[in-house]
Amino acid sequence: MSRDARARTHWRLASASRRVLLLGVPQFPETRYSVVAALGSAATAERERAIESIASVYRDPIIAVLRQRWRLEPADAEDLAHDFLAHALDRDWLQRYDRSKGRFRTFLRSCLMAYASTVHEADTRLKRGGGAPHLSFDPALHSPADTGDIAALFDREWVRSVLATALDALRLECEAAGRQLTYRVFVAYDIDGAERDPRPGYAEVARQCDVPATQVTNYLNWARRRLRSHVLDTLRALTTDEAEYREELRTLLGIDPP
Repeated sequence: MSRDARARTHWRLASASRRVLLLGVPQFPETRYSVVAALGSAATAERERAIESIASVYRDPIIAVLRQRWRLEPADAEDLAHDFLAHALDRDWLQRYDRSKGRFRTFLRSCLMAYASTVHEADTRLKRGGGAPHLSFDPALHSPADTGDIAALFDREWVRSVLATALDALRLECEAAGRQLTYRVFVAYDIDGAERDPRPGYAEVARQCDVPATQVTNYLNWARRRLRSHVLDTLRALTTDEAEYREELRTLLGIDPP
């Protein structure tokens, strides 16, 4: 799937996922897996899985910030995002995250801004000295970033990325369980259908997917429950304790969880 197509899917998914999540908010489990905590694991395999998970969720938000703040071309933004994550992990920046000082997401964004600013300054010095620039930074951008706009952009892209991660997990679960038809009905009604005006009814979705109309509700209920579970599992993995989990859930839903 292309980046533009993936972005459109993320936006359609946002409203459907929020409706599903509003069905209820479970308590943070006593036993759970945190990729943030696993970044500092002594086990190489566990640490590599954690790195892969962090990069998967945060890659698009990082690229979006780099493109908007420094007007980078897509390829340059992707290269710098890769360099940032590699540098941060190599220097143990992310492993030194202190929960008492705020959310991991905010910490990672601060690290990104510091790193990209340093690269930008180095690039400017190279240009002035006649050297070859490392990246195509917009030379007109010398004023401080509007941190409010950058933070809002990063948060929006983070929400989209979390929901996309959950949708991918749901798709893979359906494929593994032989429930491809369930996933097709869910996409037809809750994602693609949510963009249509008027929205298609169950009968139309049933004809489109070649299933009995009486089964559409069952397919949707199952897929919505599983999507909700995957979203919450993703949030649990990206946070370190219940307080941060609930803060991030509040950001995702736009409301205070009960």
